[in-house]
This record gives sequence, structure tokens and C-alpha cells, in this order.
Amino acid sequence: MSPGLQLALLVAILLPAGKLCASLFSRVGIPPILGELVVGVILGPGALNLLHMHLFAGGQASSALMLLAQVGGLVLMFIAGLETDIDRMREASMSAFVVALSGVIWPFFLGAGVGHLLGLSWPTACFLGGALTATSVSISARTLMDAGKMASPEATVILGAAVIDDIMGLFVLAFLAAASTGTAKIDSFGLAPATSAWLQDRIGPAAHHPLLVQMLVISACVSLFFWIGYGAANKFLDPLILQLRKLSANEAVPSCVFALIMLYAVSAEWVGSVAGITGAYLLGYVFAGSEYKSDVERSFHAIGHGLLIPLFFVAIGLSSDYRALSGHWIMLGLIFVVAVISKLVGCGLAALASGMGWVASLRIGCGMISRGEVGLIVTAMGATSRIFGKSEVAVMVAVVLLTTLVTPIALRAAFNLKSDEDLEEEGNLLEDGLPQSSPEILLAVDNPQMESAHDLPGEASYRIEMHPRNPLLTFPGVEPLSD
Repeated sequence: MSPGLQLALLVAILLPAGKLCASLFSRVGIPPILGELVVGVILGPGALNLLHMHLFAGGQASSALMLLAQVGGLVLMFIAGLETDIDRMREASMSAFVVALSGVIWPFFLGAGVGHLLGLSWPTACFLGGALTATSVSISARTLMDAGKMASPEATVILGAAVIDDIMGLFVLAFLAAASTGTAKIDSFGLAPATSAWLQDRIGPAAHHPLLVQMLVISACVSLFFWIGYGAANKFLDPLILQLRKLSANEAVPSCVFALIMLYAVSAEWVGSVAGITGAYLLGYVFAGSEYKSDVERSFHAIGHGLLIPLFFVAIGLSSDYRALSGHWIMLGLIFVVAVISKLVGCGLAALASGMGWVASLRIGCGMISRGEVGLIVTAMGATSRIFGKSEVAVMVAVVLLTTLVTPIALRAAFNLKSDEDLEEEGNLLEDGLPQSSPEILLAVDNPQMESAHDLPGEASYRIEMHPRNPLLTFPGVEPLSD
């Protein structure tokens, strides 16, 4: 079978299976994202081993599927940026920074300490702690979307802090790379590694202080990317979309916006040395304030949630392999507990110190638990430099997967708790006569001249009135059946 047909068959198996399992989980009150992850785990190398069946021999279709899944992660983060409340994000910027800083310090030192107590050398233990620092914002973003909480203050802090601690994780990575001795060279990509290497080759003092040089260069590159990326999108995005809407080609706007997402993802890694999902989120964040937001959002919800995003989460499960964990279950259990507690307590206490309530702080701590891209990058770097053995790599991959499974459950449970702020907000909504959770309003009218909704005159216009103290919609000429 050709690789193209193999890929088609994989998509035909994984998409319906993921959606069916997600629907089943949703019906029993479990976050649907877990259904897609479980499908991947069942079909992965630890169970059915779908990708290594004879039918998919060659591996080209499997590689293409993983690449498609990575694109799904970028689209997911673009949609998360689109649904961000800009005003609340600006208000919560300082809280997000404090939460992110605490969410890096606690996992690093707890992870390194526990790793050393388990018998690992200090370099290996420090790499272990570094792999636990950065949060996977994509998992929390999807859970918040499913729960309809993307506009909440907690979601704003979680998304902001996750983006910031992704950047902080890079500094940890630079520190580990510079501090490790006698290791193999790590493959580098982007402006920061090239600039750092050039400075160390050309300038004598820089060669004697490689860690300082790397820190300064990364700081400059991160600042450069956000300054150029945000400034350019903020200035040229709306005029560009206006010109694209004039094109006669079908779906020209979504096609070109998709290309922009890919461009921002590449630029994030090449210019800013941050994960590509950060660039996609930045573009979506700027789009959140655009007058064309609704047009773009509608298109990407279809392609994202219909194809790419489910493949992203199924692929996470497909990459898990528990066979390498044999004999290392105690290490896995302890590191998993550290991964959960360090984020839950570290980020939760930081949110509490920033003036948020204890329920909101618990939600933020739960939303920061999942690990992802940066953790896997540090793990891969440790494996390449032979600091990590097969057992440590297997433990870290399993921890990433387990925290991904735990986060949706913990976050959904935390949002089910009601704080004083939640009760006050619901009371205000009731006083204003507004629906609490759903934007849909059902109208029942009684008009003997109309047998069905199809009898409404096509050219008629109706004035809708809603009174804050009397939640009644009125249509002139139509008698209401009830309030």
C-alpha cells in the first residue's frame, strides 16, 4: 500500500475512534480530551501497536501523521489565542508572571532533589528537574475550551503563565546545556544558538563565560520576536485581511491566515528560540482584538476541531510506550507526584499571594500541571548527551502523558467548586436577567395567524426588547405564550 493510502487509512481509523470515545467520555462527565488520549494509548506500542502493524510498514505514513498532529497543536494554540480575553490578560499580566516564576522554581528544585535521593547523579537530577519546569499550555487550553471557561480570569492567568514559563524553561535549558561537561554537541536551530556560537568564537571574554552569553542572547532574541511579532500583527493584520477578502478565490482568508500561523510558528523557534506553539498563540492573541475575528474563528473551529486537533491528542497517546518502565515503577510514581504537587502548590500559592481566592488559586494550580513540548525537549537533550538512560527517558515520557491525563480531570473538578466570586457573578447575572451559561434563548410565541416558523414574512423586521428587571423578549405584533 502506498504511503498516501496508509495515511488515509490511519486518519480514517483515528478520527472516528477519537470522536466516538470523546463523546462517550463526555456523556459520563469526563473531559472529552481524555477520550482522544485513551484512544492513542490503546492503539499505541504499549497495547495494540497500530503504527507498527504490517499494514503500515515503512513508517512514512506514521511520520506524516505525527507531522500532521504537530500542525494540529499549532492550530489549537491559535484558537486559544483567539478566545483569550485581551483586557483580562493585561490585568493579569503580573499575576501570570508570578505564577510562572513559582511554577518553574518549585518543580526544578523538587525534581532535582527527589531525583538525587533516588540515586541519580546531580547532573542527571538537574536535567530531571529541568524537564519538569514548563507547562503544556495546549492541554489546559483544550480543557478550558471544552468547559466553556476560556473567558474566565483563571484561564487568562493560566494561559499567560504557561506562555511565560515556556520562555523561562528555555533559560533552564540553556543553563543545563552550558553547565553539562563532557557531553555531545546538541543540535541547535535558530538565531540565538548561531549568535551565541559566533560571539564565543570571535570574542575572547565571551568564550570564557558561555552561560552568561547564552542567557543574554536568548533574552535579546525572545524580546525581538515578541516586539516584531506583536507589533507587525497589530499594525498590518486588519488591512491584510481586508485586502484578502477582496480576492475572488474560495476561502482565501482562512488559507492565508493558516500560512501566517505556520510563519509565526517557524519565526518563534528561529528568531525567538521559543516553542512554535507560542508563535501561534501570539498571532491568535492579536486576532482576538481584530474586527474580523468571528470570520477567522468560524473557519478554524471547523478545520481544527474537525481534523487537526483530535489527531494532536491521539498522537500523544500513540507515542507512549510503557514497556521501558519495567523495574522503574517507584521512580515513576515519585516523579509523577513531584510533577503534580510542585505545580499545584507552587502555582497555587503564587496565585493566592497575588490576591486571588483559594478556589481560583486551586484552578490555576490544576491548569498548570500538564507537561509537554519543553519537557520532552529537555528529555531528548538529556538522552542525546547520554545524561539520561533509557529508563529516565521512559519515566519522563510517561510523566508527560500522565500529567496530560490528570490535568483535564483536576481542572474540571476545580471549576465545579463554587467560590464567593462565582456566586456573586451568578447573582449579578440573575439580577440583570441574563442567562448564566448558554447564549441561546428559547422563545415561545402564540400567534393564530402563523402555523409554523416558516410563516414568518421574509422581509419583516422585529424590534427585540429586554428589560433588566423583567427578563421578557417582546416582538411587536406577537403575543408571548409565557414569560
